[in-house]
Amino acid sequence: MINEFKKIGLMVQKNVALKDWTTFKIGGPAKYFVKVSDKDGLLKAIQTAVKLKVPFFILGGGSNVLIADSGFDGLVIKLEEGAVEFDGNKIKVFSGNNWPRFVRQTVEAGFSGLEFGANIPGTVGGAIFGNAGAYGKGAGDFVESVEIIDASDLACPPRILNQTQCGFAYRESIFKKNKNWIIIEVIFELEKDDRAPSKLVQIKNEYNTRCAKQPLDFSSAGCSFKNVIYHDGLGQFKNWAQNGKIPAAKFIEEAGLKGKKIGGAIVSDKHANFILNIGEATADDVVQLIDFVKKTVSDKFRVELEEEVQKVGFK
Repeated sequence: MINEFKKIGLMVQKNVALKDWTTFKIGGPAKYFVKVSDKDGLLKAIQTAVKLKVPFFILGGGSNVLIADSGFDGLVIKLEEGAVEFDGNKIKVFSGNNWPRFVRQTVEAGFSGLEFGANIPGTVGGAIFGNAGAYGKGAGDFVESVEIIDASDLACPPRILNQTQCGFAYRESIFKKNKNWIIIEVIFELEKDDRAPSKLVQIKNEYNTRCAKQPLDFSSAGCSFKNVIYHDGLGQFKNWAQNGKIPAAKFIEEAGLKGKKIGGAIVSDKHANFILNIGEATADDVVQLIDFVKKTVSDKFRVELEEEVQKVGFK
């Protein structure tokens, strides 16, 4: 198999430890591992994997993923930094680009819109996949179009989806419902703004404020659960609602779960929506703790928490 990839100019490694490529620092090895940094490399990697009938997984920044202890029995395609192209108020970017760095690039170039997400970790593709957001805004709000390839039908060329076709909603997109659709490139449409220097200061201040609230001393995948969208049926929790949502952390904290530990995984004392790897946590430890939190919150409040973390390699 490795020779097949060499023929098309891609260098594949074997048995690469995936814990080294995720913010959780958890996970077994990838049977095969390749890095790509542009559209051509990504398409070649996907097409070759499909041709050889090898399962594959696209890994971005590794900030919202939990890899199984057994690893991934196939090809992991690791997205690296690619080009950013400015054309008027439209900005094209490769899906593997670092999201916070890209946001800062747009601000430095004199555009506004994406600064809400300047301190959200991950890649551009990951931000689009999960419609990453903060302060009532989401990455999808500023998308002009997304180029994808359907890995289930490689006879079809890559195609373009407009913003409406992407089905963006709170932490949702059509890509979560169509796992064979691989995000290649994204075009954002932003507005010119001459206040870039002040916005960069605001981004830095927001980062410092955000850091102060988050448990960054240990490895994690960020927030473990989505916040709960408020509706009339949750009237008893009205005082907990913020901007139309109830923080998942509030339910977890009120359920008395701060500091709950299973193996090397623990619910943070600082921010209850963070599950931390405090040493040698296994993926199984994390899964058990997630399930325990969900059941406890459901039993106490009749509220079903929905996971944000994507699981990979589990049977």
